[in-house]
Amino acid sequence: MRKGRLLAWGMAAAMVLSFMTGCKSGNEGGSSSAGAQENTQKSASSAGETPAAKDGNKETITLRIGSGHSESNPWITALEDYFVTNVSERVSQETNYEINWVKSYGGAVISLGNELQGVQDGLVDIGCTILVFEASRLPLQDMVYSMPFSCSDPLIVAETIKQIYSEYPEFTETYEKNYNQKFIGIGVSDPYGFYSTKEVRSLEDVNGMKIGAAGINLSWIEGSGAVGVQTSLNDTYQNLQTNVCQATIQPTRSCVNLKVYEVAPYYLDANFNVVPFNSITVNLDTWNDLPQEIQTILTEVGEGYLDYEANYINEVHEQDLKTLEEQGCTIVSLSREEQEKWAASLPDIVNGLVKSLDDAGYRGAEIVSRYYEILESHGVERVRDWNIGG
Repeated sequence: MRKGRLLAWGMAAAMVLSFMTGCKSGNEGGSSSAGAQENTQKSASSAGETPAAKDGNKETITLRIGSGHSESNPWITALEDYFVTNVSERVSQETNYEINWVKSYGGAVISLGNELQGVQDGLVDIGCTILVFEASRLPLQDMVYSMPFSCSDPLIVAETIKQIYSEYPEFTETYEKNYNQKFIGIGVSDPYGFYSTKEVRSLEDVNGMKIGAAGINLSWIEGSGAVGVQTSLNDTYQNLQTNVCQATIQPTRSCVNLKVYEVAPYYLDANFNVVPFNSITVNLDTWNDLPQEIQTILTEVGEGYLDYEANYINEVHEQDLKTLEEQGCTIVSLSREEQEKWAASLPDIVNGLVKSLDDAGYRGAEIVSRYYEILESHGVERVRDWNIGG
């Protein structure tokens, strides 16, 4: 939506409406006017613009929003229930615009692992990027994946994210500097659970198992004697059903929705992690063409998304554990002693993270240490002392 082109479309629509009002009457005239407006919007969309058309006294702005994950995942549920709903309501109530959403979740337009690129290229106007698949392009934003056993409380992790993002603007500036998009929001995962086809109560129990995980989550089983299998939520059920793997490490809620407990009826709460999981960004060309008041609303609602989503995640996790029990799933909590054994078995991935951040131009040791310090200020003790920078 270029402003000049937007005005041209508005003037053209007004001229068409005026002409047809003078030449037509009754129902025939109303139908033609609607058709002219529809054609105007379609033409603007096909040109890659954000269309605006008169709708009574309001202008309609079409925004395309998408993600590789479907609405069955809680961060997308929260995106719909909080972000989309509140943006729509506030724009309608506070401005002379209306938002027409074109939604493409579940990889309909931007596939899982390609959301960042899709927003950058303008395939959608607003994208929800699943961060686990962007370790090479967003190493700072993905850093907590390389800090296992740090914290599994969504509310504490949300507060930690807010604080560290406010102290280090490079967490958000990267999107605009390198990827042609404006950062407006961040969400957290629900606690990562360990679903398996046999009961697991200790580190020794996973020796020799094939364990599925996405991206850098596979680092959480290095040194355990297990074999890592690259997988994603979308193929978890089938992989377990066909013995491609005997266990998986995935966010709990998503696996409950996928009924993974049917093929892996054992659940281990290992305190693996809650991580910054998904970012909400706006294509920068779209952003620059939006009216200031729409930008303000998107920014303010985007900022509120984390609190809403983290509280929602926290609530549904308790429900999920009850659901697993009701479905006959065996639930085991990994003891603190076993957590320490598991963490000690891992290679020095945290200092490996620090080095990779340093190599990428960030203050690796400082930022990683600060994350742990903020967690500790909320009463979270370290499962392993990684001797950062030592």
